[in-house]
Amino acid sequence: MTYQAVAFDMDGTLLNGDRIILPETVNILKQIQTKGIKVILVTGRHHSVVYPYYYQLELTTPAICCNGSYLYDFQQQQAFAANPMSEMQAKSLLQLVNQFGIHTLIYTDTFMTYEVLDDHLQGLFRWIDSLPEALRPEIRHVNSFIDTIEQANAIYKFATSSHDIPALKAFSQAVEACGDFECEWSWVNRADIALKGNSKGNGLKAWSQAEGIPLNKIVAFGDSYNDITMLKNAGLGIAMGNADKDVQKYADRVIGDNNRPSIAETLTELFL
Repeated sequence: MTYQAVAFDMDGTLLNGDRIILPETVNILKQIQTKGIKVILVTGRHHSVVYPYYYQLELTTPAICCNGSYLYDFQQQQAFAANPMSEMQAKSLLQLVNQFGIHTLIYTDTFMTYEVLDDHLQGLFRWIDSLPEALRPEIRHVNSFIDTIEQANAIYKFATSSHDIPALKAFSQAVEACGDFECEWSWVNRADIALKGNSKGNGLKAWSQAEGIPLNKIVAFGDSYNDITMLKNAGLGIAMGNADKDVQKYADRVIGDNNRPSIAETLTELFL
């Protein structure tokens, strides 16, 4: 099979534990792009937090953001193939967040927003502070999520988290019982909430249609539960060695973990 594109989840896959892309991986990704291979970033992240890596890799492809809730064209600085929540849906989801006492970020068309700083955000801010100033995304502190919802042009995702795992599981079950939302776990204590039908797999379908590249010509790498739809839809699904066994079983291949040059070795085998 001759593959034409490679899709990457970011955290836990393309990025190592320090949120960097290994030098070997950067090198090979730039090499395969000279051969005409498209490189796609497929992530739960907001586009503003994707951009530093997009810039580093010198990409030209749209990114698939917020678990497939929208695609973002950095060249045109606009979203497309987007499926945001309505204002009413976002407000009903916020009620559940408050009812269960779950921490959340709300991802809008322009910013990631938060009311309360937590340990995960503190780590994210340390990474942001390490970037050149021109590449630093803005994560906006707000006094009221209600105001955020009412003022935004689009609400794409609630990034929820809690160290009280039973509470987070109960919250996610209540969310899914509403029937309007997808709840996808991106880490053991983090669950991403987006509109039903939004997934990395569907985002990859939208990308393949926009680019004119069939899904069976795409290789996809992932490590978490929100990557399963992408691993299943791609022509070749590759799970990282650090992925849970329940994720690995959906992949065609399993390679080494994200802290080793496993991706670079696999891309060399496939494309060079």
